[in-house]
Amino acid sequence: MGLELVSQVIGAAARVELHGDVDMATAPQLRRVLDELIDGGAAEIVLDCRHLEFLDSSGIGALVAARTRIGAEGVIALEEPRANVRKVLEVTGVDRELSIRP
Repeated sequence: MGLELVSQVIGAAARVELHGDVDMATAPQLRRVLDELIDGGAAEIVLDCRHLEFLDSSGIGALVAARTRIGAEGVIALEEPRANVRKVLEVTGVDRELSIRP
């Protein structure tokens, strides 16, 4: 299916809508966008996951790398992940590293 990212930045906060799949083929695209936001000074990044269909270990790696890069004071939040995505986050323990909103 691929991945479409739509981002919006307001000050030190950024919001990124994820549409499609984050897998081995598309995780580098997500990582690039997250790196650019962090390099640009974003201290809080909210990922709107309502339209995220699939997340694999490559996507988990991109999220964990962003969490590490943003630092202890920064926030990476996943908003409204679907049940299958939430399950991956829980099984891998990433739900304890990132903020999961409803």
